[in-house]
Amino acid sequence: MRRPQDTLLDTGSSKSQSVNHTAVPVEEAFAEKLRELRSLKLFSWNIWFGGREISEAEAKQTAVLDAEDCDIVFLQECFGNAGLQLGRRTGMTVAQQDYDCAVLSSSPIRLLKTDTASYATAALVQTRSGDVLAWSVHLAAWDYGPYRSDELPQNAAEVLAQPGEQKRTAEAERILAETERLRADLGDIPVIVAGDFNVPSGLDWTGEHRPQLQWPATQKFLDAGYTDAFRSVHPDPMQAPGLSWSQIETLENEPRDRIDFIFVLGMEVVTADHLGGAADDADASADPGFTEYGGTARHIPDQRGNAFPSDHLAVRATLRNLQ
Repeated sequence: MRRPQDTLLDTGSSKSQSVNHTAVPVEEAFAEKLRELRSLKLFSWNIWFGGREISEAEAKQTAVLDAEDCDIVFLQECFGNAGLQLGRRTGMTVAQQDYDCAVLSSSPIRLLKTDTASYATAALVQTRSGDVLAWSVHLAAWDYGPYRSDELPQNAAEVLAQPGEQKRTAEAERILAETERLRADLGDIPVIVAGDFNVPSGLDWTGEHRPQLQWPATQKFLDAGYTDAFRSVHPDPMQAPGLSWSQIETLENEPRDRIDFIFVLGMEVVTADHLGGAADDADASADPGFTEYGGTARHIPDQRGNAFPSDHLAVRATLRNLQ
């Protein structure tokens, strides 16, 4: 069998008009294959207390990842070894610092020591697009800002001065500082920071469906030049609100918001969406950035039989090397 490049060489020297027509599909197919080889599929997911809130969680987690065929997976709430076990079941290598956050990869991966335990794990992933610095993060969960949304923006200074908000901001700053330290040794490689930030984004709180406010922890990454993968593909928060937590809480119990992110530096975002289960029919059709996983989806506390085994939606993205 001739290689694609042999076919291209033959058609380039041929005088036949019919042969020239056949060169276009081969060339396009070859270019598409190159684009595919230079792309990475990402999946960021809070697995909710390691899976303890869902019946047969291990099997359900495995089914989710097996269907995704991801290059890099970012897990939060691993609760010790849940991420390691999931990596073994899906044939991925795991890097994990402390009990909470893990990075899984289908290609070689190396844990990088940082001072961000337990809220962040950094790993060097050797992908087909080159080395990537990958972070799985889970920022502080207390003093959740949207609980006080009715005070915003008038009382923003007091809301943002809460200890939990200050803690999240400090953690974001530390991750960025550690990234610069690591890249000083690793080189100017792409960076992916993904996970559950427990805070919204100023790209969503624009004064339309949310009060206008820049939330410091997420704003730190935007100010540092990172791209918010979901918002780069779905720029209108009115059309695609992206409420990643929690589609299985009733609105009476919890306000919903986009608090799960994939931030990217040095790569192009091709696609991005959220995957999960919606207990309310209105949620399934309201957001073009939301993909329904399917199966049973019931509100807490009747969630144990849910098909999608988390209270968070997962964030998916496809990236392409800029070079």
